[in-house]
Amino acid sequence: MGMVGGEVGSNRSPIEASFTTLPWNGGRLVRSPELHMKRLRDHVEKLGLIWPSDFAEQLSSALETLSPNDSEGITENEFAQPSSLLRVEVDSNGVVELAGRPCIRTSRDVSGIAYPAPRYSREIQGLKHADWKAYYDAGIAARESGADMALLVHQGAVIDGDRATPMLLDHDGVAWVSDPELGGVHSTTLELLSATLETTGIPLHYGRLTESMFARAREVVMVGSGVVAVRLTTLDGERVGNGESILQPLFQRAVQETGWTSFEDWIEVVQ
Repeated sequence: MGMVGGEVGSNRSPIEASFTTLPWNGGRLVRSPELHMKRLRDHVEKLGLIWPSDFAEQLSSALETLSPNDSEGITENEFAQPSSLLRVEVDSNGVVELAGRPCIRTSRDVSGIAYPAPRYSREIQGLKHADWKAYYDAGIAARESGADMALLVHQGAVIDGDRATPMLLDHDGVAWVSDPELGGVHSTTLELLSATLETTGIPLHYGRLTESMFARAREVVMVGSGVVAVRLTTLDGERVGNGESILQPLFQRAVQETGWTSFEDWIEVVQ
């Protein structure tokens, strides 16, 4: 149970491992571990891997190695973005490994580029697996072009983002996200925030997020573990949204109210 070498699978088969990346305060606190562990186990099993029967024990040991003291670090910035991210991986041998890294924080408003979505076999499309370099490369391409994020496009529809999931609010007051059948990764942050939409009376629909929908959108937010909820204001240099900020403050407040979970409580949950 050591530290994995980084965020990117290099020269690895997709079916060698699955992973999830949690918001982490750099000390002994994480956010939404139950949702992340549920998704991790689901993806491990869909990849045909075996979920380790001693997962909680391995996690406990690895967490102590990762953070041997009680320092709680800096929790988040003004947008509730965490200071760090913690990657949890389960490999084909049933070994649990962790890697922490600083979180790339962003401003409240971000720019994006359209980038070809990576395609895998139908069986593993939409799963977080060991061959994740294409997502990493998309993010690098965005930053090299002067943008903050890459929006991943397949057959004329935005299906995902390199490190966050796009959600679009249309002029009818309906929130849209890409249909999972199109190949995007299930977002734990979106799952956490969907209750906020229900409470505020904003319907959530799944479908194809097309170029014309982005051109007419009232607001587009990118939601994810590292960014929480940031507003996309340009895509390939073209303006996105009409300047309204409706979803963003709702989501940022919801995440802050959810709070943090201690390592000890996390281990208790997964036993």
